[in-house]
Parts: sequence; structure tokens; C-alpha cells
Amino acid sequence: MSKLIEIDNDRLHSKNHVLFLFLDGVGLGNASAQYNPFMQVELPHLQALAGGYWLAERSRWSGERASFVPTDAGLGVAGKPQSATGQATLLTGQNIPQQLGYHWGPKPNAEIVHILQSDNLFMRLTRAGQTVRMANAYPQAYFDNIARGRRNYSAIPLALTAAGVPLPTTADLLAGTAFSADFTGQAWRAELGVPDAPLLTPQVAGVQLAKSAQQGGLLFFECWLTDYLGHRGTLSEAVQFLQVLDGVVAGLLEAWDDAHGLLVITADHGNLEDLSHKHHTENAVPTLLLGKHHAQFAQTVHDLADIASVVSQSLLELPSTN
Repeated sequence: MSKLIEIDNDRLHSKNHVLFLFLDGVGLGNASAQYNPFMQVELPHLQALAGGYWLAERSRWSGERASFVPTDAGLGVAGKPQSATGQATLLTGQNIPQQLGYHWGPKPNAEIVHILQSDNLFMRLTRAGQTVRMANAYPQAYFDNIARGRRNYSAIPLALTAAGVPLPTTADLLAGTAFSADFTGQAWRAELGVPDAPLLTPQVAGVQLAKSAQQGGLLFFECWLTDYLGHRGTLSEAVQFLQVLDGVVAGLLEAWDDAHGLLVITADHGNLEDLSHKHHTENAVPTLLLGKHHAQFAQTVHDLADIASVVSQSLLELPSTN
């Protein structure tokens, strides 16, 4: 049985808010269904959000509610984009691969750690009085391994902790105020041994993410399973998860507050869209914007370094049309 997030309805539509739905390792591939899971099955809500299929051949598009922008993840640096530099670029608005002269990942090296701990989007928003929250819950073993030095933070939790933003725990998941990385909670029961983890349908998870975001400020969700499946999954597993993601988007489309909220969906590099191999791609990535000033903001997006500004401006000021 799902646990729903209870929010005062009078507060739902009174604050500017952004939900940043980060898709790790999702690029725009070709139209061949042989290796591209996006072409294996109809994904009506993902397609509605983007005004068509998620393909490399697509150009910019803006509809009544949403905009789609093919977005450069290479950032002018040769080689395949990597997670640490791509995510650091998303979180700082700086072209990190260009500054370093290379792509790097998966975890931040010392140079990237210094950059993220010195300045990042989460720090800027909290200094400006905005609320920043992480949507994902982390199991206790994650915190234990960090404390023992057996694991290092990836770019996103590193930036959050540098900003003083707490990472949600198992208790938050059980309380219904944080979410499983698979959206539904099934993985917490089946793989992490938490039998009381709330179970959500994908659509209910999307509705609840929208309601949680409507509390105000920035809510960040890291969907790392897309990259995991690109590296280690089968085409069938990828298709099954994209159907879950499509259900989540159905809930978001149903519940999103267009007047006060901006939904930002983007990625750090390509991977899942081409399962002919188990490596990253050099493809552009999708950026999708739903809600408040989406078309104006879409005009400002060209590469990963443009995303942090969109988030900041949506919460703090009027959109730029430059």
C-alpha cells in the first residue's frame, strides 16, 4: 500500500518550485529499434512531453505546456562525456570539461571535488533563501560505507552535502517523504531487504513527486538506473524501466502546477539509447521543460552549462530571453 505525501492544499499553488529530474546516461539515439529501447515500445507520455520521439534527428520543439531541446553534452572537448564532469557542469553552470581539458568519471577527482565544494547550484539557492531538497532516499549501508571510506560521493550527493542539504534516509522513505531510485519502491523490498518500504505505482510516484515539489524551492531526483542499465542491462530490462518512467511522467503531467512550477528533465551524457555496446555515447542529450516560462527558458539552453541558470532564474527572477 502506498504512503502518500500529505501537503496542505492551500500551500500547493502558492510558491515557485522546480523539480529537477536528472536522468543519468540518456542520450538521443537513432531510429533503429534493434539497439534503441526508446524505439522498442510506445512511450506515450514521454513522447507527449517532448512533442515526438526522443531521437537524434529531432530539432527544438515547444508546445503549449512543454519544450524539448537536444542539448550538447560534449561541451567542445574531444572524447566521450563522463558522469563527474557532466554532472558538475549541470550543477555549476561552468563548462567543467573545458576547464579541465578532459572528461572524467564516474566519481569526481580532486579537481572536481574542489569545484563542487567551492560553489554549486545548491549552495547558491540556499544562500538566496531557497529550500533545496533531495528526493532520493539512501539506505544505511550507503552512509556506513561513506563513513568508513569504502565509498566516495558521486557529484550530486557531494554538491548537496557541500550545501548543507541532508541526504534522505530509510526513515524518510518509510515516512513517505522520500522516494526510491526505481520510483516504485520495489527495489528496496527485493534488493535492500526493507519489507515495509512503501510501494507506489509509477503514476502515483509521479503525482507524489509533483506534490512534493509544490512545497517550494528545488526538489532534485537522481535517476541513476538509466545509466546502470546502459552499462549492465539488457534491452528488455531497459524497455521495462522506460515503461516505468513513462508512467511517472504520466503522473507528473497529471499533477504538475504549470503556473508556479518548472519541471526540468535532462541528462549528463548518452548511454541507454544505444545498447549495441556498454559504453557512453557522444550523442546529444534531451532537455525537457514543463510549466512556467518553459518556452522562454528553452531558448537559452544549448549545452549542459545552461541548465543551472534555468533552475536559478525560475526560482529567483524572470526568465532571460537572450
